[in-house]
Amino acid sequence: MPPRIHDKNALPEKPPRPAGRSDGHATRAQILETAGQLFADLGFDATTSKNICESCGCNTAAVNYHFGSRAELYTTVLIESHRRLISLDTILDITHSNLDAREKLSRILDNLLEGIDASQWHSRLFFREIVTPSPFMDTLITQEAMPKFVLIRGLLSDITGLPADDPRITRCLLSTIAPNLMLLIANRDTVSKVFGNLWADKAALKQHLKTFLFAGLDAISLADA
Repeated sequence: MPPRIHDKNALPEKPPRPAGRSDGHATRAQILETAGQLFADLGFDATTSKNICESCGCNTAAVNYHFGSRAELYTTVLIESHRRLISLDTILDITHSNLDAREKLSRILDNLLEGIDASQWHSRLFFREIVTPSPFMDTLITQEAMPKFVLIRGLLSDITGLPADDPRITRCLLSTIAPNLMLLIANRDTVSKVFGNLWADKAALKQHLKTFLFAGLDAISLADA
């Protein structure tokens, strides 16, 4: 057999590229998105790891590999749903800014209303979890909701002049969150039959909710004076 002649002008063959870390991140993100949609539509009990992996076209062991278990995947997805409504980082950025307390709370409410979108799985999953709480709801409250509420309580305290641990601040927090929660969980078609299309003028809706809230906070503050 004649010896192989080396062609100096030939390009060297590239070794096959190993699957990088970015590929793993992409698979993980794909699983999270697919699981979010399935959990939102079917619930935790009716959604299997096999369903998720088949839907996103990945290996059936991918859920356990990237998340540890289906339960841990659900917890991750549930926390992500709350972050997409409004993230803790967003609230921290606003509360640490140089704005006054009213403007900080106003910005937070604007961001929250933007995060409420009935067409996205995060809103539908959060609605499902509120109506029929899973065993993972406590983790969501502890890890995601409470740190946000602590920051908002601080703003309510600054606005009203009441101590952050005052029971009236707790009721003010309820009044702050409740209208947005109603917009999140209420069927938009049903609401439109009663109130018309509230979302047609989102800017006006935002301003109304804030005007109503701040009038209430001012009344609470004056009642304590």
